[in-house]
Parts: sequence; structure tokens; C-alpha cells
Amino acid sequence: MVDISRRDVEELGAFRNDEWPIISLYLRVDQEHITDDHYSIRLKNLLRELESAKQRMGLTRAQMQAVDDDVARIREFFRDHGGEFGQGVALFASSRAGLWRVYHVPRDVGNESDLDFRPVIGRLVRVVELFEPLCTCLISRDRARIFAGHLVSFREIAVRLDDEVPGQHGQGGWSQARFARHIEDHVRQHFHRVGQVLFQLFEQEPFRFLVVGGPDEVVRDFVDGLHPYLRERFVGSFNCLMESTTKQVAEETRRIIEAWQRRERERYVDLVLDEALSQDMAVVGLERVVEAVQMRNVNALLVDDTVSAPGRYCLRCGAIQSIGTVGAECQFCGGPLRARENIVPEVYAEAYRQNANLVFLAEPELRGRLQPYGGIGAILRYRLEAPATT
Repeated sequence: MVDISRRDVEELGAFRNDEWPIISLYLRVDQEHITDDHYSIRLKNLLRELESAKQRMGLTRAQMQAVDDDVARIREFFRDHGGEFGQGVALFASSRAGLWRVYHVPRDVGNESDLDFRPVIGRLVRVVELFEPLCTCLISRDRARIFAGHLVSFREIAVRLDDEVPGQHGQGGWSQARFARHIEDHVRQHFHRVGQVLFQLFEQEPFRFLVVGGPDEVVRDFVDGLHPYLRERFVGSFNCLMESTTKQVAEETRRIIEAWQRRERERYVDLVLDEALSQDMAVVGLERVVEAVQMRNVNALLVDDTVSAPGRYCLRCGAIQSIGTVGAECQFCGGPLRARENIVPEVYAEAYRQNANLVFLAEPELRGRLQPYGGIGAILRYRLEAPATT
């Protein structure tokens, strides 16, 4: 079992098997000692829900047997490995389709079991920003430390980046100006070497965010000399000592990235409302957003994560049905439909599969701005024709 990454979520989103059902299981696994809240009870209830889902889907006898076999495998897995978990687990199983994946996930994903012909990834999509790879570099004029990971898991990389920069005591008979230039040359070479290491790390495992810690002037000079790809990913800095603990560095990194993400959410809300109200490059409201998703015309999707609405999607082609339709078959391919008490996770999961950027609004102020428009909006890839007027 491994920590999940954005790449894993993308691969799961692209996986589909038209013959064999796939179990998607999310389980909060805290090592509680309270008998009536032990995760094994939650697991038992979730597996029981799969039995109901199996009946609703009208599966063949062979398909039902395949689901039963996978449920037995899941029980055995948790029996043998239940003590190895941290906060949560996401498990996807369809032995007949060659799928068995188990991931560590934050407890935020909660508890859910589902049966479909593709993995149900809505809960992962909701927290995918927690898995965005990041890099933090502490820099001084003669030392550096590099950390990597994401907001959930963060560690120091074992790379020694100390340089011998001459001190004032070594100037001897040199002139003060000449010695100062000598020191600055060493500092620039040190910055260059650290920048090269960061770029090599980026080429091996590209990261989304770069944070730099150190004295303000040192940070400014260091960032100015970085490769353009790295400068594009620089989201902020903090002042710290080189001896800071990993925990302190992680806390500062989280603070900076979350502040940057908050500014991005504000920018997106401004953009979607401006564009939608001018009937240009955005739409608001669930009905219009579903239409845009079906047209594969969503560049970015904004959603208040408390919004909920019933809906249906096709088990054959996956198409989300237009809001309010009442037909018994898919309006696009004629396949069987599945009802959801809340269709919104299917909407943003489908937008994610189309490589749309997802923006979830958790702040009351931002939710309040989108609430009059249904709590959901989309920035479009291309302009729609103006609606007919009456």
C-alpha cells in the first residue's frame, strides 16, 4: 500500500471495464480503542451496502460471483493488514478486470463503498490538491536544505549542500573590495549549485509548488537566479533559521501554499462571475455546468463543496444526464441509467477526467458569492453561441 498521487487519481479516472463491476471502497481507519467505533464495524457496514448495490445494478450471475469474490478478498486483506493503516484507505478492486489497488489517503475522504464499471473517484478528486507535489528549499549564503513531498507527507531529502564561503577572518592582505567580490563569487556559485540540484529534482519528479525559506535578501537573490521553470512554481517564502525542524518547515510551507491557494480561489470566483454575467466564457448553475461538461467544454470548475442535487448518469457511457430529464434510457447512447442522491461529485469527477482544473470553495465568503448562482460554475474552453432571446 502506498500514498496516493495525482497520477494515481488520473489513472483511476481513465480506468473502465464494461463487463466486470469495480468496487470502490473508502474507509477511515483510525486506530481507535472504542469498541463501537472500531473501523472493522464501518468496514462491515460498507461491504453490506455492496450487496444492495449489486442487486440494484441487475448484474448477471457471473458478475455477482465476481463481486462476491472481491468482497471476500477485501475482508481477508483487512483481516491481515488492518493494523498497518494510518488515517484512511482507498481500495479499488475488480479481480476479473485485473484491478487491485490500495492507497493511504487522508481521513478527510471519509467512508463510502460503491459498485460501478469504473472507479468512483469523487472523494479522491475532492482532496487531490493535498497530493500536489511540492518542494521547499532553505537557503543561506553557504548552506541549503531541501524538503519534498506534499501537504500530507513531508520529508527532508538527504542531500548535503554546504559550501565553504570565506569568512572575514581570511582576508589577509587582500583589499576589502577585492575580498568582498571573492565572497560574493562563492555565494553566487553556491546559489547556482543549489539551483542545479533543484532543477535535477524537478526533472526527475516534477513538483507543483516551490517554497523558499531564509533571510529575505538571500531568498530574493537566490530565486532571481533559478531556472524559469522553477520560478514559475515559486509561490512564496518565509524567514527561518537553517536549524529549523522538519515540523516547523512543514508548517510554514503549508501556511504559504494554503494562502496562495486561497488567492487563486478568489481569482477564479471573480473570473467566473465576471464572464458568466457577461454571457461570455463562463456559465453558472448546475444545469448549465452539466451541459458544458457533456460538451467537454470546461476549463475550470468551481463548486461550493456543500452543494447537493439529485441526478442520473449512464452506466454504459458514463454521460451525466441533463438535469430534470425523466427518460429511462441514456439520452446519448440509450444505455441504462443510475440515479444518485447527489450527482455533483459525478459532475466534478467527469470534469477532472477531461483535465479541467477543479476549485473547491470552503470559505464562507467565497461560497456566499457563488450561492445565488447555484453554488457551481465553470470557466469554458471556448465561447458558446449566444442564447436565443424571446
